[in-house]
Amino acid sequence: MYAIDGDNSHTCSPSFTHMVATIYASGRRHEIENLDKNMRKTKATKKSGTIAYQLNPRFDLQGEATEKNPLMGVSIVPTTPVTTKEMAERIGYATSVNKTDVVAVLSALGHELSRALLDGRTVQVDEIGSFNVKLGLKERKYLDDRVTHHDIEVKGISFRPCKELKEAMRGADIVSGGHAVRTLLTREIAEKRLRAFFEEHPYIYRSQMEAICECSTYLATKYLNLFVEEGRLRALGRKNSRFYAPAPEGF
Repeated sequence: MYAIDGDNSHTCSPSFTHMVATIYASGRRHEIENLDKNMRKTKATKKSGTIAYQLNPRFDLQGEATEKNPLMGVSIVPTTPVTTKEMAERIGYATSVNKTDVVAVLSALGHELSRALLDGRTVQVDEIGSFNVKLGLKERKYLDDRVTHHDIEVKGISFRPCKELKEAMRGADIVSGGHAVRTLLTREIAEKRLRAFFEEHPYIYRSQMEAICECSTYLATKYLNLFVEEGRLRALGRKNSRFYAPAPEGF
């Protein structure tokens, strides 16, 4: 498990550092000795991290929440992702293994992970968790329908954190990051802005819906799907490049 705490100290799990040392530090005894010293040191100084949250107003499409009394949601304050280069530098610092070698291990890990998943296997990484492929039907089927491999597709990849990782996350300090700057989107506002948008454009993408309504991806998708179900919008294009056009007399 990789962690960053408030005072910028870095830790790396024994199992992962052992893997790095075994593969790339074989025969370099001084590095393995430094690795053992760093592991003992970090175990004694390990602290929990800090996670900043922000509050988000949410409007329930079923009408249980109103504009004056919205539901309250919570999310993590967006931060810059940790890159492979940064990860390699911090693991190298904790283990005394060359950064280039660590990058090679991380790249190989990604390659082996994808290869195992393509074989339909579950991949379990110590101190991190397990990964497995999610399958699903391309469209709704019933028990009397004939189903072949052509009707099935990969829906995504599931990740299940291990017990140690979940316990480590429970030790994080949660601090307030304020309220998210986001407009509360009601049905009336969504209809009004879509109507104005369609006066100049023949169709709209979800990202454009987010922009014109100043709302989250979740809420933009919910309203677009709602208008499709009501027959006011038509969903066109493929799943990953879907766009929406007004149905006759829809807007």
